Amino acid sequence: LSSPPPFSSLRDGRPSSALVSSFSIPEGRSLRRRASSSSVLLGMSSPPASAAASAAGPSPSGSPSFEDVYSQLSRDGKVPPEHSAATAAAAAAIGIPLLAGVVLPLTVAYQTYAAVRRVLGTPAPTEEEGERRAEPLVVRGIVPMSARRYDVVLLGATGVTGRLAAKYLASTYGTDGKKIRWAVAGRSRSKLEKVLEDAGAAEGGKVDVIVADVNDRSSLHALVKDTRAVASTAGPFAKYGSNVVEFCAKYGTNYADITGEVDWSRSMIHRFSADAERTGSKIVSFCGHDSVPWDLTVHKLAQYLRRECGDDELVECTCVNEIQGAVSGGTIETAFLAMSEEKATYDKDPWMRRAGGAASDRRTKMRNAALLSPLSSASDRFAGQWEGPFVMAAVNGDVVRRSNAIASPEGSGRASSVAYREGVANVDLKTAFVNFFGLVFGVVAAFNPLTGALLRKVLPKPGEGPSEEQMDAGYLRVSGYGVGSKGNKVESVFYFPNDPGYRDTARMLVESALALSLQPDDLPAKGGGFFTPATGMGDVLLDRLTKTGAMFAVRAVE
Repeated sequence: LSSPPPFSSLRDGRPSSALVSSFSIPEGRSLRRRASSSSVLLGMSSPPASAAASAAGPSPSGSPSFEDVYSQLSRDGKVPPEHSAATAAAAAAIGIPLLAGVVLPLTVAYQTYAAVRRVLGTPAPTEEEGERRAEPLVVRGIVPMSARRYDVVLLGATGVTGRLAAKYLASTYGTDGKKIRWAVAGRSRSKLEKVLEDAGAAEGGKVDVIVADVNDRSSLHALVKDTRAVASTAGPFAKYGSNVVEFCAKYGTNYADITGEVDWSRSMIHRFSADAERTGSKIVSFCGHDSVPWDLTVHKLAQYLRRECGDDELVECTCVNEIQGAVSGGTIETAFLAMSEEKATYDKDPWMRRAGGAASDRRTKMRNAALLSPLSSASDRFAGQWEGPFVMAAVNGDVVRRSNAIASPEGSGRASSVAYREGVANVDLKTAFVNFFGLVFGVVAAFNPLTGALLRKVLPKPGEGPSEEQMDAGYLRVSGYGVGSKGNKVESVFYFPNDPGYRDTARMLVESALALSLQPDDLPAKGGGFFTPATGMGDVLLDRLTKTGAMFAVRAVE
């Protein structure tokens, strides 16, 4: 990976102390600098450009200023995506008639037919029916955490994100077992050994291979019983993840994954939360691009309002995303699977369930961008730009909603009702139009089998992912704006310097699993259960991310 920290900065699997400094940011149109405000910034100096630089450690230039976060993107050579006028004209002249005259009518007809079949056919399955179909699990003895052999087992290491996670583990934490003890798991020993060879972990390394098939329940005992945490990239998770979550919950093993599948996660909470609470297992999904950056942004805005703004509470939060990234075949396959599955029904929504089964009365109002609009109310940094809908905003919003629901009412800095909005920044109107039209066209086309099949032929297949060059060009910057119940305003910026969906998702997943494994006493989550990244790991995860490549800052404004 492009920015591993030097081994000398890691102690017992923990990155060394953070860089912390005060800062200021350029004044915005509606967010002006408060001269007396305090601030917090976490981050690394510029990533080392070579192995020699990495061995020597970060530049001794001192802690970065807040301006560094805003200017790092240009120093890294990152360029926001921009579409030409010709592309916009083609989308308008060809794409719109094709959408309106062919794709949309096909999708409306198919969805109408499917709705009639659902009404006249069998009802959607209940979760109790799903539980009855599963083979009962007999736990073969729970090994105490202190006696377990591995700190983390990486499941799904032969996939696109799994290979990146293995490289990150090898380059950042080594393979000799001195920093952490880790293993890889999957169905094919030979393919796993090739992954370790490509990651530089084969020669003289002490990284074990565990052969496990997620659909062969008898093989999963060996996967979960001797590790403190499982980090899973094996998706679609509705297809490949349920057995693993069950085994982790019942063996008391911590678990992190990179799913963006809210309905599946809801099902897992319903079925296995009591087991996780009983054994002490911490189950944390959404530990990648979906949805760590946004969940932690809201967490820090709320925390800052409480600590630095007179015990204020967050009532409003807006996230503006600047992103450059690519997509893999696995992600596309997951999206198609989610569209085709029947949604299970529940008497009470597990998503709003607190530990012990009580329903939360804390609510989140979703106000995500749905159309195009000028970004005139953010900061000067967005002058002339346009906001549009973000493809993962609904998922991120749902994760924030669950965090708001299950966060401790005392001290979280979140009001009982929070409004959440998320959108993506586009450099100009023509780019916003092309991106918006592409999103609408793709979603509408995917919802009928004819055009959906055509999409699958031209889009990446499972196992295919972005090139190294595409991942080098990728980045994510999330600008957060929060308003408190007393009128205080705060803003933050969260910068990920690599492709957020894959290379930095691998880092987020690994650091999430290691936070669960190595720092249990520091976590906000006490006891077992199902958590979000913010409620399960919070500042511990943010600390690990800012010491391994990300940059984060938060401050009060007026």
